[in-house]
Amino acid sequence: MLELQGVEVRYGQAIAVAGIGLHVSPGAWVALIGPNGAGKTSLLRAAVGLVHHRGQVRLDGEDLSSLPPWERQRRGIGYVPEGRQVFPQMTVEENLRVGAYTRRLAEVADALDMVFVLFPRLKERRTQAASTLSGGEQQMLALGRALMTRPRLLLVDEISWGLMPILVEQVFARLAELHRDGLAILQIEQNAREVLRHADHAYVMSAGELVLDGPARELAADPRVIESYMG
Repeated sequence: MLELQGVEVRYGQAIAVAGIGLHVSPGAWVALIGPNGAGKTSLLRAAVGLVHHRGQVRLDGEDLSSLPPWERQRRGIGYVPEGRQVFPQMTVEENLRVGAYTRRLAEVADALDMVFVLFPRLKERRTQAASTLSGGEQQMLALGRALMTRPRLLLVDEISWGLMPILVEQVFARLAELHRDGLAILQIEQNAREVLRHADHAYVMSAGELVLDGPARELAADPRVIESYMG
């Protein structure tokens, strides 16, 4: 489904991503773990078109490398950025509608209904400003906003960041539900233990390069991963 071939991201002379290649099969859940500063976020931002990159980003065989972010979204890529990044003064519903800006007006109501079924709390808060939501509710809003386009592939960056353990469980439960329904997921996550419990496949990234990859269950049992990322 998603193929990254020789993707390189530079900030000036600094290399954040050094010619990486990875793939996400249709309906797969792929984890991307590694230390802070490894280049994980830059890789996802390259995939969605938010930073200039070399190399190819392919979705279902189509090269998206020259396309802007909104065209990549139209092709079926959803993106949940690190740090939630909701619009604080806009209501919950307005935030969700912003996420659907590439969809036809007739499709927006159905997308809203789908998100409100998945996240009943957002329906209860639909007229509230996003700034009044709890951290967990804002994370659900960021995820719901990405789902408004009905993506086939969801790129997720640190969705459990700053959440209490019970909220982490809820967020992962929602991702698992989406995955069961056929959504492919590529997820950056510092909570390596939790993401490896759910994912099918995993990559480990360090200093801009991929240093390990394999079935998630195998990496979860790998002493190098346990020592470095799982404590």
